[in-house]
Amino acid sequence: MDTHTGAGNLSNLAWEWEDAQTFLVVAEQRSFSAAARFLGLGQPTISRRIANIEERLGCRLFLRDKRGAELTDDGARLLPAAEQMARWAAEFDRLARGAEAEAEGVVRIAAPPGFAVEFLAPFARLARERLPAVRLEVLAVIDYLDLARGAADLAIRTRPPTEPELTALVSMPVEVGVFASQSYAASLQAGARLADIDWITWAFPYENVAPRPLLEAAIENFQPIFASDNYLVQKSALIEGLGAMILERGRHPLARSPEVVELAIDIELPSAEFHLVCATSMQYVPRVKAVADLLLEQLNQRQ
Repeated sequence: MDTHTGAGNLSNLAWEWEDAQTFLVVAEQRSFSAAARFLGLGQPTISRRIANIEERLGCRLFLRDKRGAELTDDGARLLPAAEQMARWAAEFDRLARGAEAEAEGVVRIAAPPGFAVEFLAPFARLARERLPAVRLEVLAVIDYLDLARGAADLAIRTRPPTEPELTALVSMPVEVGVFASQSYAASLQAGARLADIDWITWAFPYENVAPRPLLEAAIENFQPIFASDNYLVQKSALIEGLGAMILERGRHPLARSPEVVELAIDIELPSAEFHLVCATSMQYVPRVKAVADLLLEQLNQRQ
């Protein structure tokens, strides 16, 4: 096989979806073994599929070493086509499933970890009562998932969608405040400033996730008292009285009673928005529409 990059016969490859999917998952996972786990296949099967594609192309698509698999220049040239095929495949699947007459089946919702914990977990209890034939899967993620490719059916995002194939079903303002346990709040002196507070926030690799950048800009030589890459770990430290966090003010009536109180801190916190987003072609699929309608009903009841 010709292993040089820049092979001139890429346009001659007759792509099948199985080929494109395998290539795309390896490219995204940057690992043959991780791609095998993602697809539920054996690693030899993944290696064989990629080898067959490379043989047909006459060029190498990936460079493999101890760190994983990296795209070659030829592989990078094929990536947009594979991504487009994934969108077409997801669209075909959505249109096929859109023929369902009743609201039944799995609905996947992607949301920031805090929203998933504080809102979607209690929401799932209501959804179970109101939509017994629907099963929810909540994906608590920092990064945005590709809804156009079917990675989730609905998503809660902090920015409105810009992709033409996505639709924002609703946009809602969000107010935030500084919260701590009652014991920690009692330990603070009157007139405490930002720099006087022990902050709990995001750790590597999420140092750029809000509100940490805000705190770093407002406090000289900012050093959190505690940091974690997991929201539930942060929240546990908050309840234990380790420090304070910036959280959403509005609470849902389904959620449990708060174990924290808001601090009266002189800080100007920026407002934000939540956007309920879905693929345009999915918004009238019965199971997705039923969940979206119930979400909208409950979002309007936040206190």
